[in-house]
Order: sequence, then C-alpha cells, then structure tokens
Amino acid sequence: TQIFQHAVSLHPLEDTYVEEKMYATPKSIKEQKEKPQNVDVNENCKVAKFDPNVVQEELQKRQQHPLRQLLSFKNIKVNIIGQTWYFLLIFFILYYIIQMCYQWDLFCVLDDDDDEVDEIDDGEDDFLKETSNEVDLRSICRNRVKLYFIFWDEHESTMTRIITFLLGFYVSMIGKRWWDQVSKLPDVDNLCLVLGGLVWAQPEPGPTSPEAALHFKKTIIRYALLSWTMCLARISSPFQDQFGSVQDYFEKHLLSKREADALKIDLSSTDCTSQWWVPLSWSVSMVNDAFNNKEKGKDGLIPKDHKDVVSVLTKLRTDLYVLAEYRLKPLPAIYKQAVWAAVWGWMLMGIVASQNVIHYKDDDANMVMTMILSFPVHGLLMYMLIFGWLRVADILSNPFGNDKVYDINLASTLDLNIWKASITLENQEMAFYSSLLKNPYRKEEPSEQTNQQKPNHTSQQHLEETKRPGNFNKEKSYRSTNPQHTFYSSEMR
Repeated sequence: TQIFQHAVSLHPLEDTYVEEKMYATPKSIKEQKEKPQNVDVNENCKVAKFDPNVVQEELQKRQQHPLRQLLSFKNIKVNIIGQTWYFLLIFFILYYIIQMCYQWDLFCVLDDDDDEVDEIDDGEDDFLKETSNEVDLRSICRNRVKLYFIFWDEHESTMTRIITFLLGFYVSMIGKRWWDQVSKLPDVDNLCLVLGGLVWAQPEPGPTSPEAALHFKKTIIRYALLSWTMCLARISSPFQDQFGSVQDYFEKHLLSKREADALKIDLSSTDCTSQWWVPLSWSVSMVNDAFNNKEKGKDGLIPKDHKDVVSVLTKLRTDLYVLAEYRLKPLPAIYKQAVWAAVWGWMLMGIVASQNVIHYKDDDANMVMTMILSFPVHGLLMYMLIFGWLRVADILSNPFGNDKVYDINLASTLDLNIWKASITLENQEMAFYSSLLKNPYRKEEPSEQTNQQKPNHTSQQHLEETKRPGNFNKEKSYRSTNPQHTFYSSEMR
C-alpha cells in the first residue's frame, strides 16, 4: 500500500508505472536494491575499467559495532572467541587431563604390598612431618602433588608479569607499523582536484581544446593508478594473484601495448612490477610539456603553477615507496618466534599452576562435583585475552594480506579509486560544457549583428534570468559541432 501511494503521488498519470509497482515482489525489490545505483560514469570520462557492483559494495560498507559482533553467532569466526577458541580448547583439554589424573591418584603408582610406611625420613618437607607415622602412601603422594602445584603457581605469577610486558611492547610496535602503512596508502583524489584547478582548456580546436584537456587528465590519472597497482602488487599476495600478468593490466585498461613495450615487459612474463615508478615519470614529463610547450604566444594546458601537479605526483611516489619498504623490510622473524614460544611456554606452565588442589577424598566429596567446581574460568579468560592480543598482532602485521574481514582488499580499493577519478572528471567536464557551474552574473559579449539595449537591473525579467541563467553560446556552439558530447548539457543532466 505504501509503494502504491508513493507511486500515485509521484506519477498520477502514469498507469504503467503504478501497475508495475503494485505487483512488485520481494525478490524484485531485493534485486532493485542490489542493482548498482549512482555509480554510472560516461564512457568518455572513464579513466580505466571498474566493476560497478564492487564500487557499490565499497560505498555501502559499514563497520559493525564491536559488542554486537561479539554477541553475534553470525560473526563468531571473526570475534575474539572465534580467533582464540583452539588455544582455549588445548588449555581446557590438558587442564582436565591433569586434574582427572590427580583426582584418581594416577600420579601415585604404588605396589600392592606397600600399604603403610613405618617412618618418614628427616629430609621430608614440613607439610609431610605433620602427618603421623602410619599414613597411607597415596595420601603422602597426593600431598606431594599438591606441593608441586603450589610451587608452579608461585612461579607462574612472576612469568605472567614478564609475558604481559613483552606482549604489550610487541603488539604496540606491530600496531604502529600497521597504522603507518594504512595511513600511507595513497589515492588519486588530490591529483584529480589539482588537475581540475590548473588544467585550462580553450574552446577551440588544437592542443588546448577540451578534448585534449580531457585526454591529458585521463592519461595523467591512469599513469598514477598504473604505478599504484604495480607497486602494491609487489607487496600483496592476493593483489598479485589478480595482476600477475600483463594481460590483466590490458583487461583493466590501465596499460596499452605501446606502453608495455616502453616498460620492456614481455607479454609472456609474470614480472610486471619491477619498474612501478616509471609511469609517474611519464606523468611528470607530460605536465612539463603541457606547461612549457606553447604555440604562438598562447598558454598551454597548464598556464601556471605546474609545480603543484608535480608535487602531488612526487608525494604519491613517496607514499608508495614507504609502503614497499615496510613490506620488503619486515621485522626479524626471530622476534615473532620468541614471543610465541614464550607465550606457549607460559600457558603450559599455567596449566599446571591453575590446577585445583582440593581432592575429593580429603573432604569425602563427590568426584563429579569436585571436577565441575574445578572449572578454570580465570585461566580461560586470561589466556583468551593474551592469545587475542597475539592474533591482533598477526592480523596487523600485514594489512594487505589474505584475511577477508580485517585486511584491506586492494582490488576493491582500485575499483573505487578508478570510479572516484572518473566521476570527478565527469563533473569537471560538466563545469565547462554546462551552465550549472557558470557564474550567472558574468556578462556575455554582445553579438555584432544585434545591438539591443541592456536590460534594466531592477526589471523582473533580469531577476528571473539571474536566478536561472540560460545556456551559454560556447555550449551551444560546441554541442552543434560535437553532438556526441550532449551528455554534459544541463538539459540531459
């Protein structure tokens, strides 16, 4: 009913539209929601090829609340329980194996003939000296096992302080390296904005025509994205699998055959990333040519301040270089090995130290109830936190890895960057061809054939023209000579 009323309010005379909305099924509504929306770009402004569905997913991606993720069974594999359950299971099994052996006196293996002991040696501990001369050998052995548990409990508390300090230092260093890499991941947004502000086309054919300006900006941005892809493919295994050959670059429209020959890349070679900075040098050369190559005293595509474009390109190269250095020069492997060995040794020590020293025969209690009350809640929580921190360090050690939940998907990021660059160029072209972004107070030069009187600024006609300016002569002339670019007209928008 709501869909029907909404359709009637919008299109009361379009019976076909209303009839289609009346019989909309949940499946059709779901398909309509899943269909990419507001991501279409004109073909003339596309920098490279991108997947609209991937772009839509990236734009709609939202981070779930951590507490809701913890309590959700759907996300059990990615929360702290799903990341540490196998460590806790090992602790739980080993703990109850030792506890059962203790409760069943399996640590005390005695001969059948030796039921009692006549005397206790003078070298026994104080705890054993308090017993009588006639004591059950199993009770003596049980008390010795208790002392063994207490002994390791004292040492385990000291080891806990050392482990927490070592682990905190290790995770903080890994976290800093992770943030340095993620914050240095560049995009081409600034490059698109700088090109839109400095590249100035002239409404006449030639090297400074609107077509030449659009081609210039598309090529500069495409070269930047090509260097971005080649550099990150060197440090990310999943990204390298998608761009492992030169054919993958051809299909993405990031590279042409002529450019591949200039890079000396063999079509059958799998190494396409060794000269990742060269496309950026091509961009700098094109910017230099656009500024210095002037014809008949006229300005080029970049009249001035071309150094601003060069600075953006050099910053892009610096960020990519820092990312490459982080991944190609990691921390020594022995650092991680030492931390993991220390934590595993501490957990094995804690399995013994966390044992319940109450024996069911001492208080004539039920063995099953004693085992239930021996459940190691404190140990499970403590080891879940420690191994959770270790898993955090593993995830943060490589932000561009294979983890589909926590790692950055560079292939999706590339599609998003291509779309953002393309949509930015489309809107910049609209500023040239459409009256949407024109200054309504700018006066057009009067025609030589007409000599009409200027309108009175207080007249109603001038006020209406000021509020809604008409099409400029430059736009009309361009649309008449280039009908394929009518997409940028204000009527079509």
